[in-house]
Amino acid sequence: MSTLQSIPTLLRSHGLRVTPQRLAVAELVLEKPIHITARTAYETLRSAHPAISMNTIYLTLGQFESSGLLSRFEVGGNTVFDSNTSPHHHAFCKRCKAIIDLNDEQKELPRLPAALEHWHIDHEQRILSGTCPQCIEI
Repeated sequence: MSTLQSIPTLLRSHGLRVTPQRLAVAELVLEKPIHITARTAYETLRSAHPAISMNTIYLTLGQFESSGLLSRFEVGGNTVFDSNTSPHHHAFCKRCKAIIDLNDEQKELPRLPAALEHWHIDHEQRILSGTCPQCIEI
């Protein structure tokens, strides 16, 4: 997102009512690329918005996902919401918990396992996990 003024328009264009809570969450997760858990969003917002609850954060993130504004994936035992909704993969550092986007430079999809031969696959997401260069140096 480029400006705060366009967030209410964006929410309305996705069929969402603009509430103070939704606006606070949207400003956090939609202005720049981010990978965030509901817990982290809550901890980030609660001091500036003391009336906001963990349940409200989780429901709002879920509504944003249902509306196509966020995607969701599981990694390291956590549900992570991603503001980059274009198809891409992720790398996850098991030590520092960093998550980075991997832009798919490979044009050809890898061959599907034989067990999926008759499936219609409409989504693929890979999460590569390991240790990032900064953590290796420690």
